[in-house]
Formats: sequence, C-alpha cells, structure tokens
Amino acid sequence: MDQDGKKQYAGSEDAAEVATGSVIERISPEDDLRIRRTLDRWLLPVMALSYAFQYLDKSALASTAILGLRTDLKLTGDEYSWASSIYYFGYLIASYPAGLMMVKWKVGKSITLSILIWGAILMVTAACHNAAGLLATRFFLGVAESAIAPGLTIMISMFYKRKEQPLRHAAWFLGNTTAGALGGLLNFGIGHIRIIAPWKGTFLFLGAATVLWGIANIFLLPDTPNTAWFLSKEDREKAVIRVKDNLTGIKSNEFKWDQFKEALTDPKTWFLVLLQIGLNIPNGGITSLRSIILKGIGFSTFQTLLLQMAPYALQLILVIICTIGSRIWEGTRTYWMMMCYALALVGAALIRELPEHDRWGRYAGTCLVGGYSGSFPIVMSLMSGNVGGFTKKTTVNALIFIAYCAGNIIGPQLFFAREAPRYDSGFAAMMVCLSACFVLSYAFRRYLIWVNKSRDLEEAAMDMADADPVSREALSEAMAMDDKTDTQISKFRYVY
Repeated sequence: MDQDGKKQYAGSEDAAEVATGSVIERISPEDDLRIRRTLDRWLLPVMALSYAFQYLDKSALASTAILGLRTDLKLTGDEYSWASSIYYFGYLIASYPAGLMMVKWKVGKSITLSILIWGAILMVTAACHNAAGLLATRFFLGVAESAIAPGLTIMISMFYKRKEQPLRHAAWFLGNTTAGALGGLLNFGIGHIRIIAPWKGTFLFLGAATVLWGIANIFLLPDTPNTAWFLSKEDREKAVIRVKDNLTGIKSNEFKWDQFKEALTDPKTWFLVLLQIGLNIPNGGITSLRSIILKGIGFSTFQTLLLQMAPYALQLILVIICTIGSRIWEGTRTYWMMMCYALALVGAALIRELPEHDRWGRYAGTCLVGGYSGSFPIVMSLMSGNVGGFTKKTTVNALIFIAYCAGNIIGPQLFFAREAPRYDSGFAAMMVCLSACFVLSYAFRRYLIWVNKSRDLEEAAMDMADADPVSREALSEAMAMDDKTDTQISKFRYVY
C-alpha cells in the first residue's frame, strides 16, 4: 500500500475508531469470552425462535395439505404445487429490496417488521375459500418473509468472529429443524380439534403466535453491536473491537456501486449461487410434499404427522455434528457439506428404487434425504466469513437468496401429480442436483485454497519490499472497519 493509501485512513488511529469513535484497545481473553457468552445468551435464542416461526409458518401449507386444505379448497395437484412455488416468487421479488432496506435502514428493525407482517398474512390465510385466495396469500407471505434469513446472516457477521460463525449460524438454523420436529406434534394436536377446520386452526394459531413474537422482537433484537441493549456502553465498543479481525466490517448506510459491481463479478458469488440452486431444488420438492409422500407410502394422516418428526430430528443432529466438526477441524467446512449431500443422495435413491411394499425402507429414505439441510449453516458461514464490504455482503446475500427461491420454485414443479405417490422424476432430479452440489463443493474448496495461496505469495513479496509490515496490517484492519471489500484487503484469507 502506498503512502497516499495510508493517508486515506490516517484519520483513525486504528481499526475500531471508525465504528466506535474511540481508540482501539486489544480486549483481554476474559472480556472476549464474557462478551461472546453474553451475545450467545441474549442474541441467539431470539434469532433461533424467529427462524423457527418463519419455518413453521411457511411450511404450514405442507402439514395442512393432509388436514383438509386440499379438499375444502378443491385444489388440483398442479394448484397445490403452485401454492408451494408461488411463495418463493414473492420471496424472490422482495429479496433485493429487503437487502437494500437493511443497508438503508436497520437490520433488526427490518426483521421485526417482517415478522409482524407475515404473522398477519398467515392469519388471513385461514379465510381463503379457493385456490386464487391461497395463491395470493402465499405470494405475499413470501414477500414478507424475505428479510429474515438474509438479515440473520448479516447479524451473525456483525456480532461474531469468523471462527465463531458456523456454530452461531447453526444455532439460529436449529430453529428450523426444531420447529420441523415439534411442528408434527403441534399439527397432531390441532388435527384433533373439531371447533374449526384443522387447517384453519393451524393458520390462525401460528399467525397469532407470530404476531405476538414480532411485538416482543421490537424490544429484544438489536440492529448492531453498538445498539445491543444487553451490553454496557463499554462492552458495546468491545463487541465491535472483537470482530475487527474478520476484516468484513460492521455496518454502512451508504450503497456503494463499486461493491455492487464487485459482487457480480466475483467467482465466489457464483459458486455460492449455484450451490443454493442445487440445494434448494431438492428442498422445494421434499419440504412441500413430504406429508403427501409419506401418506402415499402407506401411512395414515396422524401417523404421517408424527413420522415427520424423525427426519427433522436427524437434520438437527447433522447440523450439530457438522458445525461442531468444522469448528474443531479447521479447513473442513466443504468436506462436511459433501458428507451431507452424499447422505441425502442415498436417501433419494432409497425412496425411488425400493419397491412399494418396503414402506419402512422408503421411510428411512425420507429421513436421510433431508441430510442436505446439515450443510445450510456451513454454506451461510462461507458467505458471511468470505465477503467483506457491507454493500457487497448484502448484494451477495440477496443473490444467494434469489437462488434459494429459484430452487424452491423449480423443486415442486418436478414432482408431477401424474406420478404420485412415487414421483420418480422428482427424485431423479434430486439425485442429479445433490451430485452436482457434491462436485461444486469440492471445486469451491480448491478455488479458495488457490486464492489464499496466491495472496500468501503476494504478501510475502510485499513484506520484502515494505519495511513496516505491522503498519500495513493495522491499515488492513482500518480498511475493513471503513467498509472495504475482501478483495481490497491484502490480509484477508478465505475460509473453506
């Protein structure tokens, strides 16, 4: 870095001054641990419960499908598939505006507003009388929920060190798998209510609970470390300082076009986008049709509601194993992803290839096929840990969730109603996608290793030419806190 570059950041004595307005101090290991535990205690439960409501609410369609929804609304097989897909059209259309809202406004408040709106929409769904009404409410539910996952991903990158992020992504994602497991019990109970149609009771109960949680979130969810209500003023500054080594910055309200363009031309962006499409074609199919598939295998309605718990329990176990494993053994994140895809591939093959009379073998396949979910927190950590610059981060985040939507739109359409209950084409498509994800994960790994080695060589050459490498390191930290991207910071190394 030349002298002009150094002068550009001379106004801050160090990295954290940009974010906190005070001179940086290296915090003690004791303070670091104490603040991390405080964040875990107050932030993660709020994030996990918010994501649990999101999953329960969007997946209510699948559970109500066998509780009278399809019969009462006279839905054809294609109309039901579109009711699942159209949610993701709404999500897709709103993804980038939601990301822009979080740049221009506040991340925590954006998430809270989203929760309140989608809870109200879910309650309105109980008033639907035909396919058109259901399609409309599902579309707007997707619009309302579009801020939650990108917002939580951004929050993790602002509050936690890169090495801490996989476990914390797993913590809020566990809201998904826990909700899936407990949702079976919830629907089993609601299914026995006779005062109102069970499917209507599901939408009303979940919608009302979501609105109440959204009101609580107004007070519980902070926007940045600097506004964390559960930290003292001094600890807020330390919370910013402890993540400065991420070199990914904290928060900027300015939309930067150069970062937007960089996001679109960075190969890492497109690796992540392709992974998300490949992952979510299977996800869209199995999530929306699991209850119908299980009933088609030969189980009763109430057996199906209870048997849906086991696949989610397995997903929960996989999420924990993969995230803890990736934390213990550095440089193994992509290997754990590949393991998840291999398990899911075996599950899809069992469902498709076993004979119809082997219902427990095919049920085992439905448990294994959800194994890909164990990779979701790791994929999110690859995004949050490998992208610097707030506009670039939100752009990449939006593109990833656009890919997420595209996959979930495509998935249900590959499960043709005429092939029920085996859905051979749908499971064949799942097997192709999971195989592609396995290969992509390994290719992404090799690419990131190559980039890191190239940066090591460049830095070694700079060290030989620069008499003051310590000053250059401090400059890299200052650049990160001044909202520079990962490619602009020479000290940045990618996790894989």
